[in-house]
Amino acid sequence: MTGALGLGGGASRSGVHGDGADVRGGLPSSSLSALRGPAVRRLLALRQEQKLTSRHVRLMAESLEVTERTVWRWLAAAEHDESAAAEPGARAQSRDRFTVTSEVRRLLALWKGNVAAVHRELTARAVRGEGEPPPSIPTLHRAIQRDLTPGERAGLSAAQRLGVSRRSARNAGVVNDSGSKSSSQIWFCPPST
Repeated sequence: MTGALGLGGGASRSGVHGDGADVRGGLPSSSLSALRGPAVRRLLALRQEQKLTSRHVRLMAESLEVTERTVWRWLAAAEHDESAAAEPGARAQSRDRFTVTSEVRRLLALWKGNVAAVHRELTARAVRGEGEPPPSIPTLHRAIQRDLTPGERAGLSAAQRLGVSRRSARNAGVVNDSGSKSSSQIWFCPPST
């Protein structure tokens, strides 16, 4: 099959020649994603008219640079969920999913990126009636991965790697005269010379 929508001229499955030129004229992946919805809706219309053939699916798969199996999955999902027909291949979004708040960011900084410690803190606050019950630890991990930039996550990771334990901090001259265990009450006193 050759032509505007088919693969030809030694193109790979992705539609790209060995020299890097795109067979279809260079449609970016965002454009291909934007074409998914109309393509799936057209295939659904053909299916309702009982005119859908595997050739139609193959043609759409090639033009969208996905496998035929993917297009069949999109069609199956679109028959059961209207939003799947609007954005085939997109993950389902829940309005009530957990997102990282500024308070969670502060706790992550306080606990040097330790998600389990943040979860314990949020749980303790919920028990005291100071907030909602926290999500599970895996949900908290996913939200942090999704909502924090790579730089923010790297900074938290570096703080954890480079951080000093409270005991070694005390031994190195960190003073807490108030007897409080709160980190806001701890400060560094340089050694006297």
